[in-house]
Formats: sequence, C-alpha cells, structure tokens
Amino acid sequence: MKSSLEPAFSSRRVTVFVILIGLFFLVLVGRLYLLQVVRGASYLAKSEENFVQERRIAHRRGLILDQTGQVLVDSRPAHDVMLTVAFLPDSGRALTQLLAPLGLPRPRIAELDKQVLAAVEGREQVQLLEVDDEDTCDAIAQRRQRFDTRGVEIERRPPGCVVVVDAAEFPSRAAVFTRLRELLSVSAADFKPRLDAALQKAAGLGRFKPTLLLEDIGFIEYARLQQAISLGDLPGIDVTSSQRRRYRLGTRAAHVLGYLNEISPEELKRQEERVEKGELAEGEPVYLLGDLVGRKGLEAAYESRLRGRDGIERVVVDAKGRNRGLTWAETLLGEGRITPPTPGQSLVLSLDEHMQRAAEESFNGVAGSVVAIEVDTGFVLAMASFPTYDPNLVAGPAAKAVKRQLDLDKNRPWTNKAIQDHYAPGSTFKAITAAAGLRNNLITETSTRACPGFFRLGRAMWRCYNRSGHGAIALVRALQFSCDTYFYSLGYDLGPDRLAETARMFSFGSRTGIDIGGESPGIMPDRPYYERRFGAYTPGLVVNNAIGQGDVTVTPLQLAVAYAAIANGGKVMKPQLVREIIDEYGNVIEEITPVQLADVGLSPEVMALMNESLAHVTDPGGTASGLWWRRDRYAAMSQWLRDSGTVIVGKTGTAQVVRLSKSVAHVRAEDMPYEQRDHAWFVGYAPLEAPEVVVVTMTEHGGFGGSTSGPVTAEVLRAWFTQTRATERYAELPPIAPKPRRFDAPKAADATEESAPVDHEPTTDDTHDVEPGAPR
Repeated sequence: MKSSLEPAFSSRRVTVFVILIGLFFLVLVGRLYLLQVVRGASYLAKSEENFVQERRIAHRRGLILDQTGQVLVDSRPAHDVMLTVAFLPDSGRALTQLLAPLGLPRPRIAELDKQVLAAVEGREQVQLLEVDDEDTCDAIAQRRQRFDTRGVEIERRPPGCVVVVDAAEFPSRAAVFTRLRELLSVSAADFKPRLDAALQKAAGLGRFKPTLLLEDIGFIEYARLQQAISLGDLPGIDVTSSQRRRYRLGTRAAHVLGYLNEISPEELKRQEERVEKGELAEGEPVYLLGDLVGRKGLEAAYESRLRGRDGIERVVVDAKGRNRGLTWAETLLGEGRITPPTPGQSLVLSLDEHMQRAAEESFNGVAGSVVAIEVDTGFVLAMASFPTYDPNLVAGPAAKAVKRQLDLDKNRPWTNKAIQDHYAPGSTFKAITAAAGLRNNLITETSTRACPGFFRLGRAMWRCYNRSGHGAIALVRALQFSCDTYFYSLGYDLGPDRLAETARMFSFGSRTGIDIGGESPGIMPDRPYYERRFGAYTPGLVVNNAIGQGDVTVTPLQLAVAYAAIANGGKVMKPQLVREIIDEYGNVIEEITPVQLADVGLSPEVMALMNESLAHVTDPGGTASGLWWRRDRYAAMSQWLRDSGTVIVGKTGTAQVVRLSKSVAHVRAEDMPYEQRDHAWFVGYAPLEAPEVVVVTMTEHGGFGGSTSGPVTAEVLRAWFTQTRATERYAELPPIAPKPRRFDAPKAADATEESAPVDHEPTTDDTHDVEPGAPR
C-alpha cells in the first residue's frame, strides 16, 4: 500500500530538479556573458597571441648637429637577432611525441634526450633504439610525418626497425643555437654569455616576447639568417630592423655628446613603480627590456627630446613562430596592423666643429680640458676633455671590454674634466682678487703695493716667484707680471668673506647650470667654511686663496664664465650647449635664448681697467709673450698672431700640486715626475676692443701655463677668427681689419721660443715657519 505522501514528495523532487537545472543554465549564461562580453576583448587578445606576434619598428632617434648644421650624431640602419623562447623546439617533447607508441617512461625519455643533445655539437648520428615490432615501427613513422619531426630516420631491420636521429637536425634548442652560431661565425665562448643573458631576460612571461640576443649583425649574416628562417631551420629566432647610434667624428666631443647603452633592470623596476603611482609625466618615454637609453652628456640630458617612440607591426605566425607572410597579415589583421614609429627631436648645438677640432688637435698634454664660450651669450663653442673615448665603441658589441680598459686608465677618461673636475686656479684667480679689491675700494689703477720678493705675516712668509721682488707695483703691472706679493697683500686686506663674496658673483663656488649633468660646484671658502672644517680661521689662509691656491678650487667652465663676465662688462651668463630643438623636417620647435645669471656690479670704468690690465699678458715680459715666437707645432699660430696683430687678453696660471721648499727658486717641469708637475692654466679672450670669445685651457701636470696651455687657447682663438667667424651664423659681426705688429721679433736670425720672453710663473704656495698647531 503506497503512502499518500509519495505524490507530494515526487512533485517536490521535480521542482527541486527544475530549480537546479534553471540555476545551472543561469550560471552558464552568466559565465558566457562574463567571458564574451565583459572579458571578451581580453580573451580575444590572448587568443590572438597564439598566432599574432607584435614586432617593434625602431624609431629614429633625433640627430645632433653643430651650429653650422654638420651632423655630429645620427642613427644608421642595423639588424638585431631576437630570441622568442616559447617558440624554441623542445627535444624532450619531440621525443615523447615521436616515441609515444612505445610507452616509454619519463626517465627513459630523458636518458635518450641527453644522448641526442650530447651529439649536437659534433653533428653525430645517434642510433636511438631498436624496435622489434613492425606495427610499432609504422606507428613511429606516422608520428614522425604527422609532427614534421626533422632529422629522424626509420631504418627497417626485420622483424622491426632502428630509430636513427641526426642530432644537428633533430628539433632542439641546442641544434638551433649551434646552427645560429655557424651562420653568424661566432665562437661558442663569445656566444654563450650573450645567450645566457637573453635567456635570463626571457624568464617567466618574457618567454613569449622577442628578446634581444645579438645586436647589429652584418648584412651577409642577415641574409643567411633570413634564408634559414624562411626554410624553418631556426624556430624561435627572428631578425628585426633597428637603428644604431653613430658618432660620426669618433672621439670628438665625446664627453659632451655622451653615448647609449641598455636600460638596466633596476631602472625598469623604478619605471614600473612610477607608473603604478601615476608619477610618469605625459609624453615621458616608456622603456621596455632591451631598450637603449642615453648615458652622460647630451644623450642623457636631452633623452626625452631625442628619443622617439617605436612603432608596432603585427604579423601572423605559425606554431613555430614563422611569419606566414604579408597576405595572411593583411587578410586577418587589416590595415591597422602597423602603428608607425615617431622620430625623436633633433638638437642644434652651439658647438662649432672647427673650434672643437682645433681644441682637440692642439691640446698639449695627457689629461686636461679646453672650453670656449661666446662672451655675450654664454653659448659653448667648444668643450674637450682628455683623455677621451669613442662613443661608438662603448655602446657597441665589444662595449664591456672597452669599458673595462677605460675604467683602468688612471687618467680617468670617463670624467668630463671641463665641468666635473675642480682644481686650484693658480694665478688666473688673481683677476678675481683684483676685482674684489676694486669693488671694495682697496686699490685703484695707480695705487701701488710694495713687493720685496715676499709677503710676511707674523712668523709666516710667502714668497713671490721673483725672489728679488718687483718693487712698488700697481695693478696693471701686477697682473702683467703676475706679481704674487701684490695679491698676497691684497688678499690679506680683503679677508676671506669679501674675497668669497666677489668670487661668488663671478660664479665660483656654485654650479653654472650648464645643460649636461655631473657638474661640480668647486670650492670658494669663506670664514664659516674654515670654522666648519678646522674649527677656527687664521688670517694666513686667505693669503693663499688670493693667488688661487689654498682651498679655492674651480672648474675650467667656471673660469670661462668668470672671464666672459670680465670681457662683457660684468654680465655672468649661463653656459649652454643647445641653440635650437628641431623636428624631423628641420622646423624649429624651441629656440634657446641666452640667460643672464647675475651682474658683478662693477662700474664700466672698473671693468675697462680690468680688461686693460689683462691685455698685457702677451707683451714683452708678460707671462705668455712666448706665444708670438713659437717655432714648433704652433708655428702657424704664432705667424697668425704676428700678421693679424690680435691681442689676446687673459691670464696664465700655474697651480701647485706639491709644496716646494722655500730654498727652491725654480724647477723645470721636465725635471720633475709627471704626477708632481704643476697644473698649467691659460685663459684668453679676443679681440681687445670688443671681446667675442673666451677660451680656457687646463693641462694637468703641464708645467707652466703660458708655454703649455697658452698655445692651445691661441689655436682655438685662431679657429674662431679664421673659420668660425666667417660662417653664416656670424654674418652680422663687423669685419676685423689686420693690425700692425705690437712689437718686433727678436734680433737673432735663428730666434726660437727660448730666445723670446717666456712664461716665468711658478706657483708660490710655499708657506713656511707657521706657528705650531695653526690651521693651514
């Protein structure tokens, strides 16, 4: 007998079942909506990645030109070898597919795989295994054909067969890399570190993206690889077109231009953090693994302007990463498959190739720098640092070896000595001490100071280079003959604070703001500086500072800026290297205008007196008078000086490296070890009537400024007057008529530089008999 509850119970079961079916379909519809509508675009993109590969189209980095339009830096076409790890063949997988009919365990497959890989390098054939069953042999042969497994032969040997593998043809990473090395003619020792680096970069999801393996291969190698890729011999390998930076003049202006190298993982990580925080500015470049970035100089400072944006070409590939061709791509992807690259902007510099060449070819030492700037605008016409390097090599395939050699050079070729190194300025600083004295009304044009050959303060004595003394001497002759005692006395009267105040107005003790990085501020000590350093100040310290020794240090660029201010009437101009930023068609995007940083606040009469005082540096008895009578490699320069009558206004400087005994009156540079020789300065500008260009030459351990650095400054000025000034940019400048010789040549028919007045200015920071415990 059935219960009366059974129909009701059955009805409830049907209802529950219907509800469950309804919920199932509701979940299914919701899931389909989520997959097809909400996340449809995302999954479509993922599916396309299975057959669509994005290949970057290299952008053209902006050019760098000198002010006449000569191209200094451009980019040339290049070809790079890219590696996509996901498309590389897997020998273990290929063996598993091929030998599936045998049902071999994994350890056995791994053992066979090792045998194959071990035979790749020697191109050996491996008798993999014997099969006793003909049907199994047929099954293996069918799978070989089905999976297009190359390098496998099924040799029939009744009642079965032998599976023979040509290791070099069998699909494996090792075979691909060996084949690639042979096509490129690269040794295993050179290839392995690059391969290891590429595989490391391609870890994780990076295995699905092309990774740079070898850069800038030759055209013949490019043709070989393209043929091998088209034949399917190099799965996972592709060759892409790129751009390589080319520094057309090699080492010239290397420290100004800089170079490129690959962005580091640390920099990429910082970029990702900035993106997550929303700190990336609009238009700021976004980098990917393998991208090149500007290092040092203008390449680094103007990275965001020089760098363009890569384009993207989407191509259709098969399962092995082989390009299916243009027809497939256009059919499946349409016209929007290519996003064209955006070229970078170009820089027109203020550098002039004529003057830059003169600076580099005339330099007369091992290490040092040369700087030339326009007096009225501050634009830099030449900047050279020695020793130098070739940016083409430090960014090329052999970069590591080249960099290692540069790192070991004790003369520090990486350093831009024009802005990064700061030195005691020696007697070139006496003009600043003179300006401080005039500004504080401690001296006049005619007021004299006694020079007995020394300056005494208590028990301490500072000697003049002229041990017999100059007698009563006024400003003009004090600068002309570089009398130390005059400036010892003046510095003591000024004190450290008044001297530092004036010097800072001329840009000393702070960065000039030039548009490349790494600039040093130098040191301009005042009383608080000494109190911080020594705990106390003693009066003798400023005596050394007054002649550019002691704790005063300046960069060659700072000295150029200061003397430009003397030459132009007191305007301190910001030094700049870029005049214009232009687009790919030559249209000016931005024009850089001169920037005045300060005014030294001296009257026109005082500035005129300063100019007149410095104009006697090449007069008879002046510390650079020997420039007129060079008979060596600078003979043409001397001839030009005599023929044109050009007056070089300026100052020599010989900055002491080691302290000399007071008993030593004069030591020849060539008689001392190189590291103990004095640094040699010469700063000069011309013409006297309306100065246009100032040039500073600093020769480390060069000896005397007038004889070592003076000719270099004069050669750069000659390039300005005979070449640069004649270019179209300076067409509005008034012509300069030749002037008569300012004095006659030596009477001897065979006169040489030695028979003419020569630089006689050894430095004299030889303080003696200082009280015990007194700060130096």
